[in-house]
Amino acid sequence: MSSDIYMHLVKEMHKKFGIDYKSFPTQQNEKNFRIVALQEELDEFSAAEPDTADELDALVDMAVFLFGTIERLNYTEVFSEAYRRVMISNMSKELGPNSKRGGFEIDLRKPEGFKPADLEDLV
Repeated sequence: MSSDIYMHLVKEMHKKFGIDYKSFPTQQNEKNFRIVALQEELDEFSAAEPDTADELDALVDMAVFLFGTIERLNYTEVFSEAYRRVMISNMSKELGPNSKRGGFEIDLRKPEGFKPADLEDLV
C-alpha cells in the first residue's frame, strides 16, 4: 500500500470532522498539538509489551498522526518528493553507531562529506 492511500484516508477523516490545513488557529498551535499527540503515541509504544496488539496500535496511531500532520501543515503535495530525496540521502550513510542516539550498533551514521537532502525548493 502506497503512502497515497494513507494520505487519502487521513484526508477523509479530516473532511468528516471539518478539519483542513487552513483551519488551525496558528501553525505553531498546530505544531505544538502534533508534538504532544505524537509523543503520547510514542510513550504508548514504549510501554507496550513486544509483539502485542497494543504495540501495533501505537504504531498505527503514530502513522495516523504523522500523515495527519503532513496534511494539516500542507505538505501533502511535496511529501513524496521530500521522502524520496531524504531516502536517497540516507542511502549514502554508513552502518554503525550514531552517538546522537546512544551508540546502538545497528544504526546509520553520516560519513565524512555527507550531504543532507535539499528540500528548500519544496517549502
